[in-house]
Amino acid sequence: MQGQDFVRCGRGLNFDPGTGSAVDFDAACGDAPKGALYLDASGRPVVDPTLRVIANANPQWSGSARTNLRFFKKWQVGGLLDIRHGGTIWNGTRGALYAFGTHKDTDIRNTTGTFGENFLTDVYPVVAGPGKNVTAFSTPADWQSWFTGPGGSGGVAQFQFVEDASYVKLREISVAYTADQKWVSSIGFSSIDFRVAGRNLHTWSNYKGLDPESNLGGAEFLTQGIDYFNSPQTRSFVISIGLNK
Repeated sequence: MQGQDFVRCGRGLNFDPGTGSAVDFDAACGDAPKGALYLDASGRPVVDPTLRVIANANPQWSGSARTNLRFFKKWQVGGLLDIRHGGTIWNGTRGALYAFGTHKDTDIRNTTGTFGENFLTDVYPVVAGPGKNVTAFSTPADWQSWFTGPGGSGGVAQFQFVEDASYVKLREISVAYTADQKWVSSIGFSSIDFRVAGRNLHTWSNYKGLDPESNLGGAEFLTQGIDYFNSPQTRSFVISIGLNK
C-alpha cells in the first residue's frame, strides 16, 4: 500500500515542501537515528511529499491449531485457534473519528501535547529536530487544527494510522454428545448427535480498531489491509442435531 508519511531523519530530504525553501533535514536531526521523526520549531512534524510503501497487508505467516477431545465415548470437546503473525492494516476509521472529534484519543484536547513525550509515541517513538521537546498543543484550538488537518483523515500523511494486524482468534469452541441408548433405536435411529458451538468468541490483538481481520472489500483481494468503518466478524452460536441411521 502506497502513501505518505511525515519527514524522517536519514531520508535525504533537503527542501521544505511547505515553503519550498532549502532545508537540510538530516543535518537538523543531529545524531538522531535513521527513521526518527523530524519536528520543526513549532514542535510539529512536516509532511513528506514522497510517495512510499507504508503498509503491507500480507502476514509473515499464518496458521491454526485445532483439538478434538473425546470423553467416555459419548462426549466431544473441540476448539479452533486461528493465528496471523505480521502484516499491517490502515486504520482509516480511527483517522476519520479523529477528524470528527469523536474518538476516545481526542479527549486529549484538554491537555498539552508533545511529540515524543505523550503523543503518538507508539508510532513515532524517537523524535529529533529543533522542535524536539517543544509543546505543540496547548489549547483545544491547537488540537482541533491538528485533528481536522494533518493529524486526521484529512491529512495526506497516513502512515500514522498504519497498525500491526497480527492476531490470535478463538474461532470456535464446541461441545457434542452422542446418544445411542435404547430409546434412540426405538425411534428408528442408531444414534443422535447433539452439538453446541460458539464461533468468533474472542480476539487477542494490539489493533486499536474493532477487528484486524476485517477488510473494506470483503474477500476481494485488492483492498486487503484497509479498515474504513468495516463491520467486524460476527460472533455466533450454533445448535445442531444429527440423526444417524
